[in-house]
Amino acid sequence: MSNVRQISVFVDNKPNQLAGVMKLIKDSRINVRALSLADTKDFGILRMIVNDTDKAVETLKSASYAVTVTEIVAISIPDSPGQLSRVLDILGSRNVNLEYLYAFLGKSDRAVSFVIRVDDNDNASAALTDGGIIQLTENDIAEM
Repeated sequence: MSNVRQISVFVDNKPNQLAGVMKLIKDSRINVRALSLADTKDFGILRMIVNDTDKAVETLKSASYAVTVTEIVAISIPDSPGQLSRVLDILGSRNVNLEYLYAFLGKSDRAVSFVIRVDDNDNASAALTDGGIIQLTENDIAEM
């Protein structure tokens, strides 16, 4: 299985909160590889994959941010019509529940990469492998 660690940071939904997090990341010379921001009226959840997860978590916790680490599945698929639908069909055929996903850029303009949060990483990974879907490791993403 090729699970990747994703960092979630809880930030107040106020001006400059994201800028503060990103300045800490920049000052620590951490490179963000994938990023998603979901918000509610009061707070946001910043999800990111970085090239040095341990350092990022330590940096953010030292600055008193609420941080969690979640294992997700990351994939790379051809950049052509129907490929994401194919992935979703593969997961659905194994009764894997998709909680959320977001796309990020990879090394090739002929492929697109996705972070996938599911209810069962092992089942999802096996289904994707059986379906011929390329799964990315944390190291693959760090080197992008």
